[in-house]
Amino acid sequence: MKLGFFLYQLGALGLFLTIGIFWNEPMVEDLKRGQSNWPTVLILFGFAIAAGFIMSFVRPSLVEKNSRTLMYVSHTLALLSILWLLLWCFVWLAIISAKGDSVEMFIKHMADLHLFGVGFSMAGYAAGWLATRLGERSARFLMTTGWAVSYMAWLNLFLKPGLTWLWAPAVGGLLVVLGGYLMARPVKPKVETPA
Repeated sequence: MKLGFFLYQLGALGLFLTIGIFWNEPMVEDLKRGQSNWPTVLILFGFAIAAGFIMSFVRPSLVEKNSRTLMYVSHTLALLSILWLLLWCFVWLAIISAKGDSVEMFIKHMADLHLFGVGFSMAGYAAGWLATRLGERSARFLMTTGWAVSYMAWLNLFLKPGLTWLWAPAVGGLLVVLGGYLMARPVKPKVETPA
């Protein structure tokens, strides 16, 4: 549980460090020139920052004690992360539209990637409801949020490599997934074979 919690906290910090995007040079210049809209940028990147901040308050005892409050908070984050990721899909479509001649092929490849990224997020959300204990359910919901933020960061790094601050949530989201998995293992019900 200690290793899982350490990795999870490190991942939550990575999610919160998405805030560095507002000091990242291509983004700063776009915002100054008015090419990017402040409210839009706050919605698109603000969720990852807020999720990292909220997730940093999780303690192993809340998972072990099957906290109902943690389950509600983690469920809300997971559900919002899927909706937020779908919003990103439309933004990526707009970014790709400006690519020129190879747009159609690029969109087809992006659709395949979205099946992987968004599909895993939805599968993680569904897996959360399959867990019988609230602690395990909460951990799975937190893993879903971590995966969604990580996918957003990796795809944005692919499309706009200059946004170097996105390395923090890209790796941080994966650490949340790994840490959540390790935290959930001790609270799983034991399967006993008959003697």
